[in-house]
Amino acid sequence: MKESRPRASAGGNPQQRALHDHVRTGRLHVFGLCVLLSGTFSLTAANGAEATNAYTAQLESAAGLATKQLLRAQEKDGLFTYDFDFLLGKGTGKNNIVRQAGAAYALGEAFSQQRKSELRLPLQKAVAALAGKSIQVGKGALVSFNGKRTGIKAGASALALLSELYYYRSSGDGRFAQDRELWLRALLALHRPGAGFLKSPDAQEESHYYNGEIWLALAFYKQTFDAEHLEPLLTEIDHAMMTIYGTTPHIGFFHWGAMAASLRFHDTGREELRHFALDQSRIYLTELRPRRSLNSNTCYSLEGLIPALALSVPESSLARSLEERIDWELRKNLALQIQPNQNQLDLGDETHLQSPNLKGYSGAFIAGRKKPFTRIDYTQHCLSAVLKYKRWQETRP
Repeated sequence: MKESRPRASAGGNPQQRALHDHVRTGRLHVFGLCVLLSGTFSLTAANGAEATNAYTAQLESAAGLATKQLLRAQEKDGLFTYDFDFLLGKGTGKNNIVRQAGAAYALGEAFSQQRKSELRLPLQKAVAALAGKSIQVGKGALVSFNGKRTGIKAGASALALLSELYYYRSSGDGRFAQDRELWLRALLALHRPGAGFLKSPDAQEESHYYNGEIWLALAFYKQTFDAEHLEPLLTEIDHAMMTIYGTTPHIGFFHWGAMAASLRFHDTGREELRHFALDQSRIYLTELRPRRSLNSNTCYSLEGLIPALALSVPESSLARSLEERIDWELRKNLALQIQPNQNQLDLGDETHLQSPNLKGYSGAFIAGRKKPFTRIDYTQHCLSAVLKYKRWQETRP
């Protein structure tokens, strides 16, 4: 997910015009941003232990609220309500099958970490919905948003596979075993020797996002089943990804690639994978996003930075830089979560946006301070980031 950048002009689409109507100062303060700016949960506070406990409780609350929001957003068919614009008072009418599969993936990660029984059936329904949207391609199958080859997006199948693997690992239920194998075969068929993966069976180009997502899915599959027959191919893919993105890094690949490299390092012990994940995080800090933005939801970046931090040498200069940046980004993003009983957004200059719809989106994350709309991938990435950070907190030296 690419960071949103605020525009100086209010002209253009209806959302920008509505923002111009409601925001006179150009500064939009989302409810709860005071938590970030006041330093209420600063770990450097005098009462460090108390502040740490409060911060941990805030993370636990954020993860719980985000998980409940995904459950509320799940529709009868197993997929999720896509978005809602609080300025316009309605959804955009758009949809994206990759982000739908991403929401299932985040639900799977929550089920895996929290092991709450109430998450099992919703995750099962989400995986079933993705399986139902899959069509045969060669000897495998890929998820298609319209039931045709033109609707295939390889990233959706990679995230569907990850969702199923989380479901299987946490429940032991193998009902989707056939779908799992069909997704695996079709994704492997998209591989280009010495390169990445085609965006779809009929495409001639790759996607930076899909390359990272598929790499992670294959690594997770191999680890889940100790599938040694995949190791030679995965080793080839490892080298291709490290060569391509070590030379030409890309923001769309970064977080998925860092997660994949971290998983592959833990599975193989090969130091080159650890160094790649660390180098990707260093490049993020110095080249991809050296400037910080209070205006954008950047939870996606934390999904890559946190695994890299876990691989870094404690107290090294990179570890300190990562820990400080992660802490800053996480606090900023937590302030973008809609809280229970919240009924307005503070727009600054004593101006507020009243919205009766906020209550229905408690736990969801919005796009940014100047972009008060929610979409399932914002909540997906933020839930995943919080879960990863909590896991790092629990296992840090």
